[in-house]
Amino acid sequence: MITTTHPRHSAVIGAAMTVLALSLTLVFAANGQENSIPPDLIGNEESIARGVLSGNLIETNFRNHGELARWNDAPWGVWPRGIGGRHIDGIGIMVSGQVPGERAAYPQFFGGLPDTTVNPVILTYRDAGKRLGPSGDIWGWLPLPGFNNPNRLDPITGQRTPTPALSSDRTSWPEFWPDRLNNPDDPGWAGEWNGFFGRGVFNADEEGYYVMDDFSDLEYQIDEDTGQPVSEEGVYYASSADSSIGGLGLQNTVRIFQWANVLAEDLMFILYRVNNRGGFDHNRLFFSQVMDYGLGNEEGDENASFNPQEDVTFGWDQDGIGTRASGGTYELGYTGFAFLESPARATDGQDNDEDGMTDESRFSGPGSLI
Repeated sequence: MITTTHPRHSAVIGAAMTVLALSLTLVFAANGQENSIPPDLIGNEESIARGVLSGNLIETNFRNHGELARWNDAPWGVWPRGIGGRHIDGIGIMVSGQVPGERAAYPQFFGGLPDTTVNPVILTYRDAGKRLGPSGDIWGWLPLPGFNNPNRLDPITGQRTPTPALSSDRTSWPEFWPDRLNNPDDPGWAGEWNGFFGRGVFNADEEGYYVMDDFSDLEYQIDEDTGQPVSEEGVYYASSADSSIGGLGLQNTVRIFQWANVLAEDLMFILYRVNNRGGFDHNRLFFSQVMDYGLGNEEGDENASFNPQEDVTFGWDQDGIGTRASGGTYELGYTGFAFLESPARATDGQDNDEDGMTDESRFSGPGSLI
């Protein structure tokens, strides 16, 4: 959850941070679990689209490869919408893992070295967090086709301007939804919103929806052109049956929610559902959020902290005053990120999130109260 409140209200941090907030929920699912997306749909650069979220007092650009609030692309990280200024200069989602790196099977390349461990890192975030392969292709999150309208026309300019699917913009919807083709009563839900709360249900004032995967990341595979390992560290395939599945073999379904109700008008909720499509049995995956605070244009007086009891990371400006690039000033708020739910280490005997329970897991009951 991202939360913001004005500095003079700092006493309520951790209890009611209610100005600019992002709430993040992460769910990991086993291979194929509750996944009805056709397996032939794979992320590609041609499906990248940019949109604007403005369903409440938070207004920002976003892209369907896990990035929000890109710097210097108005509007980015604005609160309150219409009268406020920037608070965030970029957000990205990063998943990394520890997987076996084969070397013994390729003595001609690795000189007889034993197998090792390699660490794929999946991220597509501006230029600083965008990794490219030898041919210039993006190695990271890329959106799947079929989950928006690639031929959408801008209502003002009349130009082709695809955006990620938004509940508030029917022109952004696809002709049918690929993940609903198995619905026996209405295959594809054509002409209906594919909502988190159900077919045609508009619970949030604005809901965004897209799917991305990391299959384009070929860093640890054998280069098909040269026949040599791409990485000097080792060889790893997320799927032993399908070499087109790169990265960690992850498919990520993303939903973004905004409610204009006064109780939630300063909050944005993001739900990531990560599915293992590669087949490799991961036991060490790490989820993180890249956050670039942009509290005003004078950035020499910014601070950040973490509240482990509330699971909130938050930043603030020392004097609470931001300067617009065009001149003038505006009041700044606190900007916070909170994990509402995410996997924890279920066997380390520790209370990872300091909620009074050890060894919590989504699949092992309530855990042990300490």
